[in-house]
Amino acid sequence: MDEIRLHAELARIEEDRCRVLHVTESRLGDMVILYSPPGTCDINARIVYVSGVATKRYVNDLNMYVSKLPGEQAWKLQYIRILGDKIGQGYGSIMMEELLRRAELEGIAYIEGRMHLTDQKGHLERLRHFYSKFGFALLEDRRILWTNKHVQPKPTKK
Repeated sequence: MDEIRLHAELARIEEDRCRVLHVTESRLGDMVILYSPPGTCDINARIVYVSGVATKRYVNDLNMYVSKLPGEQAWKLQYIRILGDKIGQGYGSIMMEELLRRAELEGIAYIEGRMHLTDQKGHLERLRHFYSKFGFALLEDRRILWTNKHVQPKPTKK
Protein backbone atom coordinates (compact mmCIF):
# COMPACT_ATOMS: atom_id res chain seq x y z
CA MET A 1 0.00 0.00 0.00
CA ASP A 2 1.28 3.40 -0.96
CA GLU A 3 1.37 5.48 2.25
CA ILE A 4 1.41 8.71 0.22
CA ARG A 5 -1.86 7.75 -1.50
CA LEU A 6 -3.45 6.82 1.84
CA HIS A 7 -2.47 10.16 3.39
CA ALA A 8 -3.76 12.02 0.33
CA GLU A 9 -7.18 10.34 0.76
CA LEU A 10 -7.20 11.12 4.49
CA ALA A 11 -6.49 14.77 3.67
CA ARG A 12 -9.31 14.83 1.06
CA ILE A 13 -11.77 13.45 3.59
CA GLU A 14 -10.73 16.05 6.17
CA GLU A 15 -10.96 18.83 3.53
CA ASP A 16 -14.62 17.82 3.15
CA ARG A 17 -14.92 18.51 6.90
CA CYS A 18 -15.62 14.83 7.53
CA ARG A 19 -14.37 13.11 10.65
CA VAL A 20 -12.08 10.11 10.13
CA LEU A 21 -13.22 7.38 12.50
CA HIS A 22 -10.87 4.51 11.77
CA VAL A 23 -8.48 3.13 9.17
CA THR A 24 -8.25 -0.63 8.73
CA GLU A 25 -7.19 -3.22 6.20
CA SER A 26 -9.71 -5.38 4.34
CA ARG A 27 -9.22 -9.11 3.93
CA LEU A 28 -8.14 -8.36 0.35
CA GLY A 29 -5.32 -6.08 1.55
CA ASP A 30 -7.00 -2.81 0.61
CA MET A 31 -7.08 0.07 3.09
CA VAL A 32 -10.53 1.14 4.26
CA ILE A 33 -11.01 4.63 5.67
CA LEU A 34 -14.19 4.93 7.75
CA TYR A 35 -15.47 8.47 8.13
CA SER A 36 -18.58 10.48 9.05
CA PRO A 37 -19.86 13.56 7.26
CA PRO A 38 -20.37 16.60 9.52
CA GLY A 39 -23.42 16.52 11.78
CA THR A 40 -24.41 12.92 11.01
CA CYS A 41 -24.21 9.45 12.54
CA ASP A 42 -23.57 8.01 9.06
CA ILE A 43 -20.52 5.89 8.37
CA ASN A 44 -18.92 6.07 4.94
CA ALA A 45 -16.05 3.95 3.69
CA ARG A 46 -13.40 5.01 1.21
CA ILE A 47 -11.45 2.09 -0.19
CA VAL A 48 -7.85 2.65 -1.23
CA TYR A 49 -7.06 -0.41 -3.31
CA VAL A 50 -3.64 -2.05 -3.31
CA SER A 51 -3.23 -0.62 -6.83
CA GLY A 52 -3.47 2.91 -5.38
CA VAL A 53 -6.86 3.70 -6.94
CA ALA A 54 -9.46 4.96 -4.46
CA THR A 55 -13.23 5.21 -4.39
CA LYS A 56 -14.73 8.71 -4.45
CA ARG A 57 -17.22 10.49 -2.22
CA TYR A 58 -20.69 10.85 -3.78
CA VAL A 59 -19.67 8.39 -6.51
CA ASN A 60 -18.67 4.99 -5.18
CA ASP A 61 -17.70 5.30 -1.52
CA LEU A 62 -19.72 2.86 0.59
CA ASN A 63 -22.43 4.27 2.85
CA MET A 64 -24.22 3.30 6.04
CA TYR A 65 -27.04 5.75 6.74
CA VAL A 66 -27.83 6.11 10.44
CA SER A 67 -30.08 8.60 12.23
CA LYS A 68 -30.66 9.43 15.87
CA LEU A 69 -34.05 8.52 17.29
CA PRO A 70 -35.51 11.66 18.90
CA GLY A 71 -35.63 11.68 22.70
CA GLU A 72 -33.79 8.38 23.06
CA GLN A 73 -30.24 7.09 23.30
CA ALA A 74 -30.90 5.06 20.16
CA TRP A 75 -30.13 5.00 16.46
CA LYS A 76 -32.06 3.91 13.41
CA LEU A 77 -30.08 2.07 10.76
CA GLN A 78 -31.70 3.36 7.60
CA TYR A 79 -29.78 1.66 4.83
CA ILE A 80 -26.41 0.18 3.87
CA ARG A 81 -25.23 0.96 0.32
CA ILE A 82 -22.65 -1.43 -1.09
CA LEU A 83 -22.79 -1.98 -4.81
CA GLY A 84 -21.27 -4.11 -7.54
CA ASP A 85 -18.08 -6.02 -6.98
CA LYS A 86 -17.83 -4.73 -3.41
CA ILE A 87 -20.74 -6.92 -2.25
CA GLY A 88 -19.62 -9.94 -0.26
CA GLN A 89 -16.06 -8.69 0.18
CA GLY A 90 -16.28 -7.89 3.93
CA TYR A 91 -16.74 -4.12 3.63
CA GLY A 92 -20.21 -4.23 5.22
CA SER A 93 -18.76 -6.12 8.18
CA ILE A 94 -16.02 -3.52 8.61
CA MET A 95 -18.66 -0.76 8.63
CA MET A 96 -20.96 -2.66 11.02
CA GLU A 97 -18.10 -3.30 13.45
CA GLU A 98 -17.43 0.44 13.50
CA LEU A 99 -21.12 1.24 14.03
CA LEU A 100 -21.36 -1.11 17.02
CA ARG A 101 -18.04 0.14 18.44
CA ARG A 102 -19.34 3.71 18.27
CA ALA A 103 -22.68 2.69 19.78
CA GLU A 104 -20.92 1.15 22.77
CA LEU A 105 -18.60 4.15 23.20
CA GLU A 106 -21.51 6.62 23.01
CA GLY A 107 -23.81 4.63 25.32
CA ILE A 108 -26.42 3.94 22.62
CA ALA A 109 -29.04 1.64 24.17
CA TYR A 110 -30.25 0.10 20.92
CA ILE A 111 -30.17 0.25 17.13
CA GLU A 112 -33.27 -0.56 15.13
CA GLY A 113 -33.87 -0.89 11.43
CA ARG A 114 -35.41 -2.96 8.68
CA MET A 115 -33.85 -5.30 6.14
CA HIS A 116 -34.39 -3.89 2.65
CA LEU A 117 -35.32 -6.30 -0.09
CA THR A 118 -34.11 -6.41 -3.67
CA ASP A 119 -34.84 -8.67 -6.61
CA GLN A 120 -31.48 -10.34 -6.10
CA LYS A 121 -31.78 -14.08 -5.45
CA GLY A 122 -30.87 -15.07 -1.90
CA HIS A 123 -30.61 -11.45 -0.73
CA LEU A 124 -32.90 -11.84 2.30
CA GLU A 125 -31.00 -14.91 3.52
CA ARG A 126 -27.67 -13.07 3.22
CA LEU A 127 -29.14 -10.15 5.18
CA ARG A 128 -30.43 -12.46 7.89
CA HIS A 129 -27.00 -14.06 8.20
CA PHE A 130 -25.26 -10.67 8.20
CA TYR A 131 -27.39 -9.08 10.93
CA SER A 132 -27.54 -12.15 13.16
CA LYS A 133 -23.72 -12.41 12.95
CA PHE A 134 -23.58 -9.00 14.68
CA GLY A 135 -26.11 -9.83 17.38
CA PHE A 136 -29.21 -8.24 15.86
CA ALA A 137 -32.53 -9.85 16.71
CA LEU A 138 -34.53 -10.63 13.59
CA LEU A 139 -38.12 -9.55 14.22
CA GLU A 140 -41.35 -9.76 12.23
CA ASP A 141 -41.80 -7.68 9.09
CA ARG A 142 -38.00 -7.76 8.41
CA ARG A 143 -37.30 -5.52 11.40
CA ILE A 144 -33.95 -5.79 13.17
CA LEU A 145 -32.91 -4.78 16.68
CA TRP A 146 -29.50 -4.62 18.36
CA THR A 147 -29.45 -4.07 22.10
CA ASN A 148 -26.40 -2.77 23.93
CA LYS A 149 -25.79 -5.16 26.83
CA HIS A 150 -23.65 -2.51 28.57
CA VAL A 151 -26.44 0.09 28.84
CA GLN A 152 -29.14 -0.32 31.45
CA PRO A 153 -32.62 0.63 30.24
CA LYS A 154 -34.01 3.80 31.77
CA PRO A 155 -36.78 3.16 34.31
CA THR A 156 -40.26 3.93 33.04
CA LYS A 157 -42.35 6.54 34.84
CA LYS A 158 -45.53 5.34 36.57
